[in-house]
Amino acid sequence: MQRPWVDPSPAATAKFIADVPIYAGDDDPTFWEPDRLAAERTRLLTRQLGWNAEASAHYRKVGVDPSLISDVRDLAKLPVTTKAELMNDPASFRLRFDAPTLYDMTYTTVYTTGTTTGRPTPYEYTTHDWLAVLHGSRRGMKSLGIVPGDVWLHGFPLSPIPHIAGFAAHLPGTVGATYVHGMTGMAHPEFPVHRPVSALADMVEELRPQILSGVGSFLRRMFADAAADGRDFSSLQIIAASGETLTEKMRLHMHEHLVALGAKEIFIASPYGFTEGGFQFGSCYEGGPLHNTAPEALVLEVVDPDTHQPLDDGAVGAIAITHLNRRGMPLVRYLLGDLGAMTHEPCPMCGRTVESMLISSGSAHVVRTSELLKIKGTLVNPQVIHNVVMDAPAVLEYQLMVRHAVEGDPMSEDQLLLRVAAKPGAEVEVDALRQAVRNATEVTPKVEIVADPSEIYNPTSDFKARRLIDERMPVQ
Repeated sequence: MQRPWVDPSPAATAKFIADVPIYAGDDDPTFWEPDRLAAERTRLLTRQLGWNAEASAHYRKVGVDPSLISDVRDLAKLPVTTKAELMNDPASFRLRFDAPTLYDMTYTTVYTTGTTTGRPTPYEYTTHDWLAVLHGSRRGMKSLGIVPGDVWLHGFPLSPIPHIAGFAAHLPGTVGATYVHGMTGMAHPEFPVHRPVSALADMVEELRPQILSGVGSFLRRMFADAAADGRDFSSLQIIAASGETLTEKMRLHMHEHLVALGAKEIFIASPYGFTEGGFQFGSCYEGGPLHNTAPEALVLEVVDPDTHQPLDDGAVGAIAITHLNRRGMPLVRYLLGDLGAMTHEPCPMCGRTVESMLISSGSAHVVRTSELLKIKGTLVNPQVIHNVVMDAPAVLEYQLMVRHAVEGDPMSEDQLLLRVAAKPGAEVEVDALRQAVRNATEVTPKVEIVADPSEIYNPTSDFKARRLIDERMPVQ
């Protein structure tokens, strides 16, 4: 059976789905005609807003009026919900029904990470919501071309904080695939269950998985080391690399090493997910738009950051989501804190008709608004630096640090420090790298060479790389 991304087309996708019984029997809304999907979304949104008005302390206080909505396309009439509102009082978003059902119990609580305050925010999934995640994620498996009998090796570390990455343990099972956790991560002395990072490469050779997931930069390093060691990774066909943007040259670097490891046809996917969704948006071909594979569960908007009005397809704006069928902590026009662009045009490669995220900045589909920086009076998008640095031939890892030129003096000028670690046997051309960043941002960084890449990103202790550190003190 040929996976649909090998030679992508609507016909190839249709044949793949028809050949896999668990997919063939699914009336998948990602392929519905737009009017049919809009009608179903309107029905679900009307019900959801009724639940919110009945049982959400936050939305009762805000006064979200269900009568304003006669069509899902009327969402712009409702106010947005900010991340700050959720962080300040997460309990007020939890639906409290007078007569809750068995499926309204809290099934699991996960936490946001990477917030500007550094304080994780709890987000609850009821049993109803958890089953919805399983149902919607099956369609995500379909878009990746995963079939019954596949083996999925999870290369993300075990996180000390309950995280949506933990959902992955159940998702492959929705299509009859086998899931194995690599169990890497920061060791806890009292319960020694963690494996060293090196054990993950052993597991690839021993278990012969078809799918490997993990943080993109970690997998890239792993493939380079494994190729140097002459390992056999020929079973791999799908790489699910998330946690940060993969540039085109990072992908090429990964492909080169995977070929050396014996892998033939490889799909390197870069899905987009978030704590408050539970689902991941994924592409049907490498580097393509990220499809909303759960369109009956949530609506995606791209809105003007100031007016919050929807933007035209292709325009970059703030990303907002609205839940359509959630019983735990539903959100209405919730601003994720990311910038992106989308399209409603049918995908020419698979035929899906849902909204999809477009590449909007370099190689990135989304950019976090919290990471936009003003350095020496210039607004800098770190994603632009990411593209420049990770495309430099010798660079393996990097980290940006913004600090005061005079330590402890907030009145001194800003300084951008670029810490880089080189690939084994390679040498970073410091002057060329400094000039490339200058050309892209109008800010000239100080470049520091770091001998050990684990000083920048240590996969045994860090869930994902911390690319940006702002050490500046506020002016009093």
